[in-house]
Amino acid sequence: MDTLMSELPLARFTVERAAQLRSNPEWFEQAWASDNTRVLVLHERNIPVTDELSIVWVKPWSLKMTPSQAKEAALLLGADSDHTYLAIMKDEVGLSDVNWASLRDVGSQLSATDVGLATAAVALTTWHDGHQFCPRCGQATAIAMAGWSRLCPQDEIEQYPRTEPAMIVAVEDLAGRILLGRRLEWPEGWLSTLAGFVEAGESCEAAVIREVFEESGIHVDLQSLKYMGSQPWPFPASLMLAYRAVATSTEVDMQDDEMTEVQWFTREALAAACTSETLKLPSPVSIAFRLIQSWYGEDIPIQWCRN
Repeated sequence: MDTLMSELPLARFTVERAAQLRSNPEWFEQAWASDNTRVLVLHERNIPVTDELSIVWVKPWSLKMTPSQAKEAALLLGADSDHTYLAIMKDEVGLSDVNWASLRDVGSQLSATDVGLATAAVALTTWHDGHQFCPRCGQATAIAMAGWSRLCPQDEIEQYPRTEPAMIVAVEDLAGRILLGRRLEWPEGWLSTLAGFVEAGESCEAAVIREVFEESGIHVDLQSLKYMGSQPWPFPASLMLAYRAVATSTEVDMQDDEMTEVQWFTREALAAACTSETLKLPSPVSIAFRLIQSWYGEDIPIQWCRN
């Protein structure tokens, strides 16, 4: 019997988000003045890491910015018994001599504490970048609720970060083969499990059935769907909901123009294609990798994955 996939790279966390502090009007002043506060600086949505792939956390006083400047760019990520954790959405704050890395590239190698906080920081920063103005009147909005909303000073409309649900599924046939596909924009040899956004008024399970058929022409048995877990994917704002499913047909007939290739693989064929480097699997940070590994039944060599 399939069990939920545990320790998904970007779903790991150890620090509570401390939502009760967000409405405190003095939260920033208290945090910024505390020697127990740790700050994550973001540079073009990249994070600073050491050579050992730990996040470089700094103290507020070490940054070249005034408290008023910091307050306009600060996000409250969470708090534990030792520290309060903030992120700063500013590029030039005096942080130097660090390695800047994408969460995509290092997320699977960060600690649970670091990756949980960094994922929230990247997701919030991405949302703030795209929501600078009020959707009703066009007035510039201001950061509010410790970075978890934006407020229009004219209409007093408060906007909150939105997450876009998307399904991703490892489809198997009765012979145990897995269905993998290549999207139009991907290089040759890059294949993955099928995925797609949940549409308005649609359940995630219905999206699995629809997307698999649209992308491959394959019919899936609704009763065979097994939920395997979820992972945030802040590139820019998705929540990936993972399933395994059994196909009731096997003839591939791509129904849309999003895919350039869809094919079935046995475990032996997948291993041979990866070993010969004609097939590259998704990065270990992705939930797609974990779905394929769950189907494969043993650890997949990192050499089989995309860089």
